[in-house]
Amino acid sequence: MLKVIILISFICVFNLSCSTDFNVTAPWKDITIVYGLLDASDTAQYVKVNKAFLDPTTSALTIAQNPDSLYYADLNVSLEEYQNGNLINTLQLIKVDGNSEGYSKDPGIFSNALNYLYKTTQTLNQNSQYKIIIGNENSSKVVSSITEVINDFRVIRPSVGQPVSLLPGFAFIVDWQSAENGKNYGLTIRFHYTEAQVSNPDAKQDKFIDWIIFTNEVEQTTEGGHEITRTIQSNDFYAKLLNAIPFDGNVIREAGKLDFFFSVGGEELYTFNQVTQAQQGLTSGQIEPQYTNIDNGLGLFSSRFNKAVYGIQIENKTLDSLACGSQTHTLHFKNSAGLTCF
Repeated sequence: MLKVIILISFICVFNLSCSTDFNVTAPWKDITIVYGLLDASDTAQYVKVNKAFLDPTTSALTIAQNPDSLYYADLNVSLEEYQNGNLINTLQLIKVDGNSEGYSKDPGIFSNALNYLYKTTQTLNQNSQYKIIIGNENSSKVVSSITEVINDFRVIRPSVGQPVSLLPGFAFIVDWQSAENGKNYGLTIRFHYTEAQVSNPDAKQDKFIDWIIFTNEVEQTTEGGHEITRTIQSNDFYAKLLNAIPFDGNVIREAGKLDFFFSVGGEELYTFNQVTQAQQGLTSGQIEPQYTNIDNGLGLFSSRFNKAVYGIQIENKTLDSLACGSQTHTLHFKNSAGLTCF
């Protein structure tokens, strides 16, 4: 029996690129692989369209290095916009090379000479549904899927002008209103700081550390407007810094501000991730995908939304604890008065 090797590359809700190989044993047929996450918070939308390939006379590893084996030559890709079931607009996507757009493919057995994506820079309406339509000029086959768009949402805490306290042994609260059409949430806190040599304190280098708080906080409904509250233990902040910043007796550091990055994923993306996690631990190295929401194809078409709160100050007692506390004084941070404790 012949084997079809399918490359699935999808974009995760937390702004990461992932890829999974599936080995599907079946008679030959044209299989279209589609992955796209619409993001109303972004200025451009990208959809990836691949094809399965099969050649009984050529090694699959050889075919994988040929871009023509991965991409269709003549596709028409569009987004139909619907409100209340009525078609109100059609957005035409153009073919671009993802390598030139800042989305390079990870190295591997598949060719990364070209990384074709389909792009639009048209603004998405958060009150609309969008249906992707993929037509092949060389066949009558039409591939499609439809998704809701995740709406913007309000972050209650933190807020600019209210410093955050991260004293050891305590906790701080983050809360926000759930987004309409959003199912699962992620949060990463970015800690900015500067570093300079003790012998040259004016030559400061800007640095930061990303502290991942959670990646899959699930909301029971997708109707939006519900307040969500999460408690974050301050001790984890100090543990993160100790793990991420190397000891160096020749440097002096100064704490900066915090940025809070919220991400939201749609219900289809949540289901996809749940199925993928459930498959982990199976002994078979190559497994067939169990979830797809693509009509006449395989893959995932959903939505996400990213929101950031920038420039949150750290209150002075926390700066003093970071500089002089027993846990982190060896990192040589300045205290709130600009002095060191070493």
